Amino acid sequence: MTEIRETQVLVIGGSLIGLTCSLLLSSLGIEHVLVDRRPHTSDHPRARLYDRRTMELLRRFGVQREVEATGIGDLWTRQNRWIHSLTGPQIAQVPTESFQMAPVDYSPSMPVMGAQDLIEETLWKAAREQPAAEVRFYTNAEDLEQDADGCSANLRDRDTDQVEQVRARYVVAADGVNSATRELISCPLGGQTFDVYMQDILFEADLSRWVGNRVGGLLFMLTRYGMGVYQPMDGALRWRVQLPNWDPERGDLPVETAREYIVEAVGVDASELDLEIQSIRPWRFIAGLSKHFSNGRIFLAGDAAHAFIPTGGMGSNAGFSGAHNLIWKLAYVLQGHAPDSLLDTYEEEHRPVAEHRVALSIENGQLAANIVRTYMSDGDMAEAERNCHQYGSYEGMIMAYEYRSALCQAETEPPPTVENEHRDFIPVVRGGRRAPHAWLDPQRTLSTLDWFGTDYVVMICGAVEAEGAAWRSSVDDYRARGFPIRIEQMLHATNTPYAESEAVIVRPDGVVAAHTVRGDSRSPSELLDRYLPLIRRGR
Repeated sequence: MTEIRETQVLVIGGSLIGLTCSLLLSSLGIEHVLVDRRPHTSDHPRARLYDRRTMELLRRFGVQREVEATGIGDLWTRQNRWIHSLTGPQIAQVPTESFQMAPVDYSPSMPVMGAQDLIEETLWKAAREQPAAEVRFYTNAEDLEQDADGCSANLRDRDTDQVEQVRARYVVAADGVNSATRELISCPLGGQTFDVYMQDILFEADLSRWVGNRVGGLLFMLTRYGMGVYQPMDGALRWRVQLPNWDPERGDLPVETAREYIVEAVGVDASELDLEIQSIRPWRFIAGLSKHFSNGRIFLAGDAAHAFIPTGGMGSNAGFSGAHNLIWKLAYVLQGHAPDSLLDTYEEEHRPVAEHRVALSIENGQLAANIVRTYMSDGDMAEAERNCHQYGSYEGMIMAYEYRSALCQAETEPPPTVENEHRDFIPVVRGGRRAPHAWLDPQRTLSTLDWFGTDYVVMICGAVEAEGAAWRSSVDDYRARGFPIRIEQMLHATNTPYAESEAVIVRPDGVVAAHTVRGDSRSPSELLDRYLPLIRRGR
């Protein structure tokens, strides 16, 4: 009889989101196997922006500083530009506050605009070091099946052709926009497929003498070949360009044609430009969501669950957010802390967030193109620039989304009023929102966000002794039953949103489950029993 390898979770796909799932599983003590059919991590970077919320998650893994070191820096990330060529006139300029690698008072982290291949390798190295993880590249997951008790698959080593059978309680498929797993579980990708075919070119060249002070996170070049999007990968020699209008029936883009495109965009004679094309990848605009994010014991994450127009970093960051939502729930079910029904809240909570961002990615693409249309028609460029501001300025979208499910208190009061809900953000304690950041030490090294990750946390705000004693008694009772929950006390909360709350219950993913206010009549046990995902025992 063939020996069957037993594990708790099988992760299919080892790009950014699959590796993040692995790191989250390891942090929660869940044994798992990750497989990826590629021989190594990405060598042609696609994802490039890691927003503030994603960087808060990477802070938890201890890789934040390493990822920050890959970023192109503050000067490059302050604006997007539309220009005829690097030597030609500028058409438009739009600020990009949410791209900018600069500190803010409401987060311990900064966004990073960096190359996917470098960041993916960082996550891969961190994932491999975890005792709970077995990370296997150049390995196919074949013949995936599920039954009432778990999932089975054959893991084929592509180097040796040896096959190992694996049995897992659950499967997380992060195998990309062309996910084979998604089709296998009958969850097709809905939405729009656009007749826009792109050629993605990675190249090296010193363009500094022509870029000058017209730096930008995205440089939209309006040449006779169409509007190419030039992207600095390291702020020095490494560049990526997305070229539109390529007829797929013509086959792959020839290297010489790619070279002609780039020379045209720089606006110089070919003899002046020392240029090395490193790789070319074709792709097509797709935007939409899978019919469902799961089927039975198999869950979809990242691009397997939702596909985006690549405008403003919506796709990869939605993938990080979804993984953050899903993995702690899997862990709590596997460890017997919560009922299987907890897993239903993954799609219930994450789908509206992903759906909103998919729509925005399409809208951003239209707004960017509208700048060119307005310019060509001699229209109002100031208005076109204002309308496109949301392309790179969307703190409200990143930080202020609210999950809606039985896991989170429904608020009776509206959120704080802001001028632009998409762009502006005011930290507040609200059910379903990210718990606000506050520094806990004068040196600004420890954040309230560092308290979250494995347990439910009850934050006692201020020196409220009577209420604090009642909360400690209730929390001790739930801990005695085996539920992972603990108390943390904030003694100095006068200048944070927590000053408005007596106690705040925070989920392992850093989301507020519930909170009290002064004079609240609800008891600690009442609130905990209502908002903790407890297994209800028969009486």
